[in-house]
Amino acid sequence: MSTSRRGFLKGVLGTGAAGAAATALPGCAPDINPAPVTDVTASSAGTVDLLVSRYPDLEPVGGAITVRVPGEAVPLLVVHTKSEGGRDDFSTVSSICTHVACPLGFDGKDVVCPCHLSRFSPTDGAVLQRPATVGLRSFKTDYNPGTRVVSINLRAGEDNFPAAVNGQVTLPFSQFPDLRNNGGAVTGVPTGYGLRIFIFRQDDGTLSAVDSICTHQQCEVEFRAQEKDLFCPCHASTFTLQGEVTREPATLPLKRFTVSETPDAVIVNGVQ
Repeated sequence: MSTSRRGFLKGVLGTGAAGAAATALPGCAPDINPAPVTDVTASSAGTVDLLVSRYPDLEPVGGAITVRVPGEAVPLLVVHTKSEGGRDDFSTVSSICTHVACPLGFDGKDVVCPCHLSRFSPTDGAVLQRPATVGLRSFKTDYNPGTRVVSINLRAGEDNFPAAVNGQVTLPFSQFPDLRNNGGAVTGVPTGYGLRIFIFRQDDGTLSAVDSICTHQQCEVEFRAQEKDLFCPCHASTFTLQGEVTREPATLPLKRFTVSETPDAVIVNGVQ
């Protein structure tokens, strides 16, 4: 492994984790040039703005940088491509492979894991080549060719799901009738938070709400209705609907939110 790759692993993961990732590198792995690491603070609205001319490694087509944002568990990989019409395009995905958590690089076409050669789409994070089976998280990214500023929205949500306002998400029963029923479940990504949350009406009628990010390596968990649990597809950790760990490798519970209800709605607090 080249010095640049070893330094990249240390810079993104820290010395201990970098050593573990380094031992996972096959001897025949190509020397993928890692995207240089930079630290950028997000705005209070959860956006990261990058003036392209300040980042020479991002400026050319095929360029990329790894952006670490304080408070974000996983760094961002920002890549520069061209659209079919010849327009400059920029896209952003999470920069850690969902297989064994190696930092990712970019070969000008695909996002590539230097450890075991998994490949991902730079636009939506979809898996293009195994061994990884779970895609990367993608982030809403806009480019203004006039100002040459790339804007990454870390808190973008789904249009059909209520936004988080002052840390509170209100789910009207008229829009989410399943929350009236024992065993009901609702999931969505609130604007202002940017991560998927799950809300459950337990079989005994009580309510619970948890974040979707697995505490092992930051993959997104899935709700399994038949098993009545939350399952991490990356490394098979499982959690109760209250977020408690029921199977490792995760050892910490999912982030939990306070839930209450009125005659008309379920209210989730602490979504921030």
